[in-house]
Amino acid sequence: MASTYWFNVVDYGATGDGVTDDTTSIQNTINAVPSSGGTVVFPAGTYKTSSALTARSNLILEGVSDGSSVIAQSSTTAHGLTGSDITRLTIQDLTVQGPGSGTGKGILLTRSANPATVSLAFARMTVKQFGDTGIDLSNPIVSTFDGVTSANNGNHGWNIHGVSGGAAGTSCSFASCYADTVTNAGFYVDTMAYCSFVGCAADHCGIGYDVTGVGSQGISFTGCGAESAVNRGTGYNGYSWKINGAIGVGLYNSFTYNNPNVSIWVTGAARAVSILGFAENTPTGTAVNSVKVDTGCSATLGDVSNVAPLSLAGYTNIINDTAGGTVASGFVYGSDSAYYEGNVSSATAPTLAAHLTRKDYVDAKVNPAPVTLTDAPTIATNAALGNLFLVTLSGNRTLGTPTNPTNGQRITWELIQDATGSRTLTLSSAFGLGTTISSTTLTTTPNKRDFLTAVYNATSAKWYVIAFVKGY
Repeated sequence: MASTYWFNVVDYGATGDGVTDDTTSIQNTINAVPSSGGTVVFPAGTYKTSSALTARSNLILEGVSDGSSVIAQSSTTAHGLTGSDITRLTIQDLTVQGPGSGTGKGILLTRSANPATVSLAFARMTVKQFGDTGIDLSNPIVSTFDGVTSANNGNHGWNIHGVSGGAAGTSCSFASCYADTVTNAGFYVDTMAYCSFVGCAADHCGIGYDVTGVGSQGISFTGCGAESAVNRGTGYNGYSWKINGAIGVGLYNSFTYNNPNVSIWVTGAARAVSILGFAENTPTGTAVNSVKVDTGCSATLGDVSNVAPLSLAGYTNIINDTAGGTVASGFVYGSDSAYYEGNVSSATAPTLAAHLTRKDYVDAKVNPAPVTLTDAPTIATNAALGNLFLVTLSGNRTLGTPTNPTNGQRITWELIQDATGSRTLTLSSAFGLGTTISSTTLTTTPNKRDFLTAVYNATSAKWYVIAFVKGY
């Protein structure tokens, strides 16, 4: 935010000696900024406070660097910086430091009259050593956080949230932000939509990144990592990522190190979760799984480099399952319009049951060529191979029960007399005739062909004959 107004806290009586209580001086400086906006400057020093500072809209709080300009809260019950219904607040090159224990939060921005907290810009700053959450933001929208650290705080490092079951915070970006050594979640993201995390880190946390609530949608993590998670129990059991009930969460080239439990846990009916290029490194001896997807969830994994085993339920598709295989949950449409169901095994010699099963084939331009059957005393038909079959009869035959059928599948057999003719065909007991078509006596003329069509009913395990035409 550009401004021609500069207000130095020293000019309003602040000492920055780390001993004198500078609360009133700093607050007076903030209050002196006009409503149109201005910058409050903190020269190098440690500015002791004993109660929360109150921020306002159209305000910049600027230090020399987060290692040089420190606001140090001495009270164990007070927050560091608060504000309500804030629009356009910038904090940069500052540290907000707590007393190391208590119930205070580092930065707490709430809203009451406004639907959102708008246009926050935090850069090159640190919030640390508060008894509760480091940075707590209600309904932030169109905001940026660049190089911000929340460390050694007693609850969450970051609590970024909308209204649970209500309006979401939106369009926030986090670049090179850090959560280090916090009790619960490094980044707790609840009811936030279309937000991005790029190059962020969460180390020594009960959960690195906790994305929760169906209101959390369209959240992406690109090149983010979590190291040395700590199993603290009570719901913060040492997970790197926990995706709980959220929709449309993407982890792209994510990284974990020394994880003690589950690196990425998808739970609570979370849907449309994409995990691509995940790298798991040296999980500890207590690690359970690399990626765990619970029943009722849906996820897609692509080229995962894992050490601990996968645990996949729900609808989980895998591209390269570490053995060069692809696992398709549900169904697959092939490039030739073929339709398949089942799972592909990663084994080098999978069983027939482990292969995808062909269910149907429809070409946009022309029906597929018929499948030629082998003439034999009992003619065998594999229904998985198509819907149109032909056979030339060189003797009296039985049409055997087709194998691998699909409920409702319709098959037509083209039955051709050889040069001798007068060949007969008996249907197996799996075929059923109705009152309209009560018999299937073939043409006797040599080289003529008849057509028999039947539809499969899985409930009765019967092929009902619905058409029989002769003499072509």
